[in-house]
Amino acid sequence: MRVTLVGDWPLVRSGFRQVLQSAGIGVIASVGEAADAAHALRRVGADAVVVSALTCDAGVADTRAILALDPRLPVLVLGRCAEPHSVQRVLDAGARGYLLLEQMVDTDLIRAVRRVAAGELCLSPELPIPPESTPSQTADIAYERLTPRERQVLALVASGRSNREIAAALRLSIHTVAAHRTGLMKTLAVRKTAALVLIAVRQGLVPAN
Repeated sequence: MRVTLVGDWPLVRSGFRQVLQSAGIGVIASVGEAADAAHALRRVGADAVVVSALTCDAGVADTRAILALDPRLPVLVLGRCAEPHSVQRVLDAGARGYLLLEQMVDTDLIRAVRRVAAGELCLSPELPIPPESTPSQTADIAYERLTPRERQVLALVASGRSNREIAAALRLSIHTVAAHRTGLMKTLAVRKTAALVLIAVRQGLVPAN
């Protein structure tokens, strides 16, 4: 895995780098602002971007700037704000996860990076999980924009296959499958695998039982 770190505090980023590298996760860039990550992301790409933000406004701005470079990049925000409405704003900006810095330990960061890279939503246990609306007509319209490959991945995800199993079945890399999974959630505007399953059922890709 390859991760880019974004945040104002070099010492904090250095600590995060050590934690991630101790778990075998490579850090390809460590920068102060999202705009500074553009060169590294365009040159070598990344499996996830970790943003440390002093305020939720900064988390929103950095998330939007990163996704403007690549809408499929999973973004994990680390911050101090625990107010549900503010955290929801960060998620609405496109972040795939939010961890509270004061409550976080090393293993939380490692686990969260891996989860968001796999297309999952990851929040600190102290935070309420945002309600997931059932698939709507909007999701049905968005489904029509999916490529044949994305529909294959959606069907396999809904069948309960892991990223590794999907990669083997379609002869793709795990990184490519994770990117497809993230893209599906973004296109269909959902944050949980359960919602993807409901959409797949509605579209007749998998049986309802």
